[in-house]
Amino acid sequence: MRGGGPGPGGPGGGSLRDRVGRRHLVLFASVYALQGVVFAYVVNFNLLYMKAAGLDEGTSNDVQTFAIILPFALKFLFGPLSDRVDLLGMGHRRPFIALGIALQCLGLVGLAMIDPGAHVLAFASVALVTVLGLAMYDTCCDGMVLDETPEADRPRVQSVLMVSRFLAATVLTFAFGRILERTGIGPGRSEGLLIGCALLGLPPLAMALILRERRTVRTGDRFEWRALSVLVRPGGLALIAFGLLYAMPGWGVETNLPLFYHATGFDESEVGALGSARLCGRAVGAVLLPLATPMLGRRGVIVCGLVGLAGSTTAHALVGAGDLASATALGFLFGVANGWNDVLFATLAMGASDPRLAASTFALFMAVTNLNILGGSLFARGLVALGGSYPPLFLAAGLISVPALLLAGPLGRLAPRELDSNSDPSAKDRPDDGDGMA
Repeated sequence: MRGGGPGPGGPGGGSLRDRVGRRHLVLFASVYALQGVVFAYVVNFNLLYMKAAGLDEGTSNDVQTFAIILPFALKFLFGPLSDRVDLLGMGHRRPFIALGIALQCLGLVGLAMIDPGAHVLAFASVALVTVLGLAMYDTCCDGMVLDETPEADRPRVQSVLMVSRFLAATVLTFAFGRILERTGIGPGRSEGLLIGCALLGLPPLAMALILRERRTVRTGDRFEWRALSVLVRPGGLALIAFGLLYAMPGWGVETNLPLFYHATGFDESEVGALGSARLCGRAVGAVLLPLATPMLGRRGVIVCGLVGLAGSTTAHALVGAGDLASATALGFLFGVANGWNDVLFATLAMGASDPRLAASTFALFMAVTNLNILGGSLFARGLVALGGSYPPLFLAAGLISVPALLLAGPLGRLAPRELDSNSDPSAKDRPDDGDGMA
């Protein structure tokens, strides 16, 4: 059963045909956990690594922005590729997932071999390839999630995926901080972390090569370019605006918090612990969103998420030097708000995506939140302009998300995309027959 609301496929359990296959869910969760591995290192320690190599904060942020924004701004191109191409007869999704993971693993090994202080262009280029691999498997995995997940099971699946990502990131952020406390950070001292991150990609790579994907395709799911028109409809535009207004300030603060902690007097171990608190909060927010939706309704969860984000962001202006307790509490609440909003946006984007071009339209919606990377660079530039003063930037970032409250009404009325009238009706009640091995 593809459509429908609460019922057998809802939170209370029920028929297996209302839920995604177990093996597929494990694959999806492992891929998202791998994203969490990279997130843990890049967000919390990569800027500090480049700074230890001798790069200034402006150059470090430029390298990070260059390496991340280009692949993620253009990641939607992998959507049409996987929607149209059955690579080597292996399917439309899993061979691209495997290729992306392989690129990321090789890129991480390459980064461990380059000193950014001596070869900044080479470091940035290899980082670009690494993130290109992540963008590829992220987009194609999302397409496979859309292909395999019944409508009623999407909130649960998105919650599982986000929790997998944030739990992996939480554990590894804490572990990385402890390791770096002993080894120090910088070229010649912490390359082992990058090698370890690369090795953690091998299990999901093996699963992507073994597990088969759905072979049946409904008439309404055939590739059609006109499906992209969903992006310029009123509901699509409201969703895009919401994504920009919550994600850009959220990421701008997130990526600069390690530098803020360092400037406030915290050491690498404390930076790691604070990063773990934020990521733990993201996991909690991802779990709470589907539980709160039946009680608060869609408009209610949108308002709660935005108010929580604005409040926890602006409150960082009150954190004083060495105040670990306040920094931990606010970091956790900031993470809860971001995890809540991430699952909310992804669920809305899944519903708004056109099934005729599933990976492409979903990736384009998600690409909006990937532009949040600009927020990190803008935050860093503002920091330079203000002479290193963080409080005004925290206040500004919090206020940017407030106008998104005006979108609660339109997004509350956003209905999931229905299959075309010429769809194969039998497909709606077809069990998940793709839960097997290649």
